[in-house]
Amino acid sequence: MRPSTCPLPRSSRSSRSSRPAWVLGLPLCALLGCAGDDAADDVDDLPITSASQGLSASAGGSTTTAGGSSTTADDGTSSGGDTTTTDASTTAVDVDDDAELVAIALPTSLACGAADVGTITLRNNGITTWSRDAGYRLGAVDDSDPLTAATRVDLPYDVDVTPGDSYSFTVDLAAPEAAALYTSDWRMVREGVGWFGDTAAADVDVSCESDGPPALDLSDVIWLHTDISGWPETMTLESVTFDGGQICMNHSGNDEGVFVWPIELLNGDTEVVGNPWVFIYRDDAWYGATWEWLRPKQTCKAVTSVAGDHIKQSPFDAQSGWTPTSGETLYFMVSALARFPNPSNVSERSNPLKVVWP
Repeated sequence: MRPSTCPLPRSSRSSRSSRPAWVLGLPLCALLGCAGDDAADDVDDLPITSASQGLSASAGGSTTTAGGSSTTADDGTSSGGDTTTTDASTTAVDVDDDAELVAIALPTSLACGAADVGTITLRNNGITTWSRDAGYRLGAVDDSDPLTAATRVDLPYDVDVTPGDSYSFTVDLAAPEAAALYTSDWRMVREGVGWFGDTAAADVDVSCESDGPPALDLSDVIWLHTDISGWPETMTLESVTFDGGQICMNHSGNDEGVFVWPIELLNGDTEVVGNPWVFIYRDDAWYGATWEWLRPKQTCKAVTSVAGDHIKQSPFDAQSGWTPTSGETLYFMVSALARFPNPSNVSERSNPLKVVWP
């Protein structure tokens, strides 16, 4: 460290004496109690920290501060400017706590409402012992899980998991009443401190099985329009797809059905060749009805047209307000003109195809 260079009297600063200036200034510094220029000189010896570095850790404690320059001493006091302190309960704990996933055994599928259990085995890879009294628990990630209302699984009071040892937690599960693919994920937590270690996650497929309606038999259908059960099947309905608000009845080729059936005029000016059919199960019976007209080479119609206000026949008329519900089993079919006795062209139809409404 260089000698103090306190301000000197004007006469001393302008003196051409061969003695060093700091010797001449010493009495004045002693009299005034100058702090000297050491602080300014020592700046050259300090590391330069850019404001863009942003995040700094405190030197005296475990607090992390963002965007400021204050430090926290061991006694809890702090100095410096404004400090934003990260909540430790929401961050990973320090290296004292660590957990490695050894195994996860959750059911791959469950029926709606069914109960089951799973196990999650974790190894203590930290340097502290896990115990119930110390606040170590298995926790549901984000404090929620779709397969259980419980968000924590406790260690037994008589169990201590020392570093290097493993423990298998038992997780009680209950499937929701809605069919879906659910993700159950868990992680170790030290209450009041933070989460740590590997995340154990597994997908569970929940399905709601039901008896459902019987297979469609055209000879047992209640026909709300022309009975076409005796018409020959001359085309193949390969699939029914939904896209962009459209329902599409896909033919197996362009040499059948709406692509080749004779054209007739509806109301004297609209070219039509066929009708789409829907079969609805109600009160232990299948009902068959047309719900639209198909123009030449047309295979798609608006999804909203599959409704009572397009069928227009009781018990599925406009007044009924019927529309398909998600998960409802229906059958679809395409035929030549059959909605009314006239117009008509040929007596041909496709196969009926089972569809679960999206």
